[in-house]
Amino acid sequence: MKKKPKYTTDLPRRIYTYFATYSGQGAPSLSKFAREAGITVEDIRRFRERHREFDRAIAECNEIRRDYLIDNALARKQDGALTKFLLCCEFGMGEDAPDEDARRLEVTLEVIDE
Repeated sequence: MKKKPKYTTDLPRRIYTYFATYSGQGAPSLSKFAREAGITVEDIRRFRERHREFDRAIAECNEIRRDYLIDNALARKQDGALTKFLLCCEFGMGEDAPDEDARRLEVTLEVIDE
C-alpha cells in the first residue's frame, strides 16, 4: 500500500506562489497544483482540515482564481455568462455553502426551432 504524502511547512507558500504566478492553460486549480506537486486533491483536503495556515493559503488561492476568472471575462478572453456560472457554482453555491438551499442551482433551457 502506498504511503500518504506528508504535509510540509512550505506547502502554503508553494500553493500560493503557484496560483499567484500561474501562466498555464485555463485557470489555476487545486487539481493542477496537486498534479504538479505529486499529491492528490484528497491530500489537499486532508491537509486543509488539519493545518490552519494551509487552509488560509487555500482561501487566498480561491480569491486569486476568482480574480483570474473575472479579469478574463472582462477582457473578453472567455465567455462572461460561463464565468458568471462558474463563480456562482464555485464561490456562491459550492460544497462549502452553508446550507442545502445555497447549493441548489436551477437551469432553464428554451429550445427554439427555426
